[in-house]
Amino acid sequence: MSDPRSPAPTTNSSRVISYIGGLVAIGAIYLVSAKGGLALASVHPSATPIWPPTGVALAAVLLRGYRTWPAIFVAAMIANATTAGSIATAIAIATGNSLEAVAGAYLINRWSGGRNTFSRPNSVAKFAVICVVIATPISASIGLSSLAIFGYIEPKNFVDAWITWWLGDVTGALVIAPVIVLWASSSYHAFNRHEFLETVGVLTTAAAVGLIAFSPLIEQAPGRDSLGFLAILPLLWAALRRGPRDTATVALVLAGITIWGTHMGGGPFVTPDINASFLLVLMFLISITVPSLLLSADVEVRKRAEGGLRRAHDELERKVAERTQELQLANAAKSRFLAMASHDLRQPLHALGLFVAQLRTPLKPEERTKTIERVDATRKEMDDMFNSLLDISRLDAGMLTPKLTEFPIARLLQKIETAFDQATREKGLRLRIQPSDAWVRSDAMLLERIMLNLVSNAVRYTLRGGILVGCRRRGELLRIEVWDTGPGIPEDQRQNIFGEFFQIPASDQSKSGGLGLGLAIVDRLCLLLNHQIDLASTVSRGSRFAILVPTVDEGVKSAAATDLPRPGAFAVDGKAILVIADAPIMQEGTGGLLSKWGCSVLAAGSDEATLVRLAERQQRPDLIISDYHLASGKTGIRAIEQINAAFGSSIPAILVSGDTAAEPLRDAKDRGYILLHKPVDPMQLRAVMHELFRDHDGGRDAGAVS
Repeated sequence: MSDPRSPAPTTNSSRVISYIGGLVAIGAIYLVSAKGGLALASVHPSATPIWPPTGVALAAVLLRGYRTWPAIFVAAMIANATTAGSIATAIAIATGNSLEAVAGAYLINRWSGGRNTFSRPNSVAKFAVICVVIATPISASIGLSSLAIFGYIEPKNFVDAWITWWLGDVTGALVIAPVIVLWASSSYHAFNRHEFLETVGVLTTAAAVGLIAFSPLIEQAPGRDSLGFLAILPLLWAALRRGPRDTATVALVLAGITIWGTHMGGGPFVTPDINASFLLVLMFLISITVPSLLLSADVEVRKRAEGGLRRAHDELERKVAERTQELQLANAAKSRFLAMASHDLRQPLHALGLFVAQLRTPLKPEERTKTIERVDATRKEMDDMFNSLLDISRLDAGMLTPKLTEFPIARLLQKIETAFDQATREKGLRLRIQPSDAWVRSDAMLLERIMLNLVSNAVRYTLRGGILVGCRRRGELLRIEVWDTGPGIPEDQRQNIFGEFFQIPASDQSKSGGLGLGLAIVDRLCLLLNHQIDLASTVSRGSRFAILVPTVDEGVKSAAATDLPRPGAFAVDGKAILVIADAPIMQEGTGGLLSKWGCSVLAAGSDEATLVRLAERQQRPDLIISDYHLASGKTGIRAIEQINAAFGSSIPAILVSGDTAAEPLRDAKDRGYILLHKPVDPMQLRAVMHELFRDHDGGRDAGAVS
């Protein structure tokens, strides 16, 4: 069996080979450029005004790291040992050249952005200062000091030789290093055809200008010296259009032609002293290279800023377009909702109108009873629709906060059986509830809402057969399943059914009231509770919905939530109820119902009228039932608080609102009031009243209610 670690030696050896190969390549380039530069020396064989190796060494350390110094040291030692001096002076000069490159690269990495030093004007300026003031004097000082110590240079020539050496190194660093670093940087590799042609154009222009102004091919005349100023044109073109890379390249092209022309005796810098001529060339190159690099870096920064602004603008436009589309979709959904809700709510309203018309005609007792039952069924249908809208509104507003508890699932199964037993019997369906002794962890009320919606859907769409509700254990989860023998759900509709206001087209026999929100509520509640929902369905055979709920060990019975009191557990006979509603029809409806329950009712339309009526009657109400929204922008909360202040005590209160927004619910919750949403089921109202009386009176008024 092979050792899994065996590739490591191969990798290490390849790295060593790559490192050695890189050193050899750098050393060879350095040696060739060094011999070429030394060939132009005049003041001393080792002090030349043209010294490209400084730029090669500095770029190599910036790009390949400090470990490249051995290649620089060896190549510099060979170049100087084979030119003049001794082995000792060659070693000293090589040491100075190596320190020059390493120190310069270290300071550039630390203060000037490393290989990115040409991307900003301030970093270009720092690069120039490091090269001119700190790095290049190291090589000139060490090299010439060693030559002076060993007697290879006369003291009277030391200063001239040092200036020549220093300026040669400065020019090599400022002209050669930027070209190598910028072309080697990965971000400069790729450019399109248009950019390539423009680069070729600017380099060709630079070569043409250099040949016209500096080459020996054109006869030197007094008026030709001014042509040297043309060098600024390709540099400006490159700086303004092509960036630092092409600017440095143009400077190199001009430098090469200028040095060649001056060496051959052509151009404006030719003097009887060749060394002085080259020093003039160096000053010219430094004066055009550094400002051009500064300008190109500044333009590059501005281009990046403009590009960033353009991208930000495009991103903003994209977000605005997306938001506009969302608003358009929201408006379309709102229009669709209004159309569908209007249609679906008009159906039971239309039916109620017909039933009321029947009640106004002479009817037999059994016909009258049956019509009243139909009115009540239609009212319940409308109530279900409004409750669905309220649930969606609460979910959208984030007003539902799960209260996780541990409870037996048997209690929920029993409620489902009680809720749908009569409905399934009336449709001729079989309802089977498989018992389970499992305990689960969830929000009891929200999980009940999920199951009621699922079973309600099953009853609504199933025409024959039955509905089965059962549980299966799956590890630490309980899988609560609802099976039906309805029409099934086509494959292409299984995601759509969880959308708002969506209903699968059904036959006339299976059409039923509803807004198509039941499964949307189920989906959102499952997401809120982190319960997974699963669907399987076969067209014409039925569907199966399953909810996965975490299970827990069987809890203590005393820890289970207590059931709400039965509607007859507490009496309301003789209770003084204050009804506040600005609509007379609400006063009459609520007051009439409460009077039938044996309550003493006082109704008013505003907080001011209420205080007047209470002062006239001089009786403290046992309960306040108020609309949330009253006339003139006032609220029922304000009216309740004024009444409490008048009597100096807290009176139980119920708020009623048709507003499904989050604000009324939040306001009521913050002040400890119960908020019921219209239409309010009479039995729900009576149960809440019983609960308030029980909590407030401590059960003293408890009694049977017929």
